[in-house]
Amino acid sequence: MEAVQKAYPLDLLAIKGIGLLRLRKIEKAVMQGKTYIPSHALPPIPFVSGSSLNGVLPVSVVRALARGGITTPEQLRAAYPLDLLKIRSLGEGSLREIERVFFAGQRYEPPGSGKIR
Repeated sequence: MEAVQKAYPLDLLAIKGIGLLRLRKIEKAVMQGKTYIPSHALPPIPFVSGSSLNGVLPVSVVRALARGGITTPEQLRAAYPLDLLKIRSLGEGSLREIERVFFAGQRYEPPGSGKIR
């Protein structure tokens, strides 16, 4: 008990496998009423500057769309599906995610082989 109290908080956090979640459990069990607040800020949520699709679609999809010049839902809807498939790094998985969010109930099936790209 004394060793834990003496090591609190930084020496405990230096131990492999002890992160903030486990530190909170230790605080609850041993350090009644104490809460360690880290001096560093958590990294911001990644986003693509200038895109209104941030937070709606995964960052990787938003980045690929931005590289293709698509940053708004209106542009995305206008490009669906053929122009979207011309964008590098935008494959079937990305298209399915876009359909799930913006085109509920729709599913583009390419003519011929049935396989996208």
